[in-house]
Amino acid sequence: MISTQHPVVIFGAGAIGCYLGAQWAGAGMPVTLLGRDRLLALSKTGFEIESGPRLSSAKLSENPRITTDPLCLAKAGLIVVTVKATALNAAITQIREHSTPETPVLCLLNGIAPARRLETALPDWRISAGMVPFNVVWSSETTLRRSSVGEVVLERTAATEQLVASLGTNAPEIRLSDDIRAVQYGKLLLNLNNPVNALSGKSLYHQLRERPYRLVYAAALQEALDVYEGAQVVHAKSGPLPARQIVRMLRAPDWLFNTVALRLQKLDPQSQTSMAQDLAAGKPTEIDTINGEIVDLATETGQFAPVNARLVELVRSASAGGQTYFSGPELCRAVLS
Repeated sequence: MISTQHPVVIFGAGAIGCYLGAQWAGAGMPVTLLGRDRLLALSKTGFEIESGPRLSSAKLSENPRITTDPLCLAKAGLIVVTVKATALNAAITQIREHSTPETPVLCLLNGIAPARRLETALPDWRISAGMVPFNVVWSSETTLRRSSVGEVVLERTAATEQLVASLGTNAPEIRLSDDIRAVQYGKLLLNLNNPVNALSGKSLYHQLRERPYRLVYAAALQEALDVYEGAQVVHAKSGPLPARQIVRMLRAPDWLFNTVALRLQKLDPQSQTSMAQDLAAGKPTEIDTINGEIVDLATETGQFAPVNARLVELVRSASAGGQTYFSGPELCRAVLS
């Protein structure tokens, strides 16, 4: 049970984790942010989020509490995993070492595979899944800004029902779902643009303004929808429009897309996907759990996904020192020719 003695521990508190933790703490939820050493600086400076007031250092030391010590997992009432997929194995080891199976675990990672990996590796723990649809960026060292729209969706379990009930009327945008897998498959379709954004070297807003980049994303999205159909995968709508309508809008001329569809997203002009940030920083990317998920599903069901496979190949090559950034026409030729 979540209490002051058994708080919500957000494991892997980067931008998303800090943003959610600050929101929940602001609503009265006891929260501990568990992250890397650079997180400790925030316990001295405080930080602010776009939807709430600045949190002072004194308040941060109490709620949310910031730590780098995984021993805090032993006292968690709920563990919320927000690490990157590339760090999931290490997180699993620490959860196994420092918590007990009585502690529920909520996975908020991109893709479908991470929650499955948690279930396989921690068979005695109660694993649930969730989906965060929006981007969050550090606009400064102490300021977090939400840069797109959407509501958090969590699998309906006893733990998530208690979380929402504890947040009460102060709860931010959270919805419980009885079919989280369909929600995850819907979110995955939106994430298929991540490698396009990463390989463009542009902000998400400026990348989407250029039709050649959109054509690559449209091809990856259409291919994924075809693979879903062949695999009989049900997906929920994620975003302002149904996925097949998004394909049509992506292919529209710039004057139409930029004046109609792009406005619906309410994107911050400086926002980038996490994959773009990781590629630029020379860090491992989540390409295998995003577009790689479509390739794997196609293979498992006797289908082909050459567009998504090519994007996986290009991101892997860029991470290994190959060409990192492509103009729109260059990326079209590299992926669609």
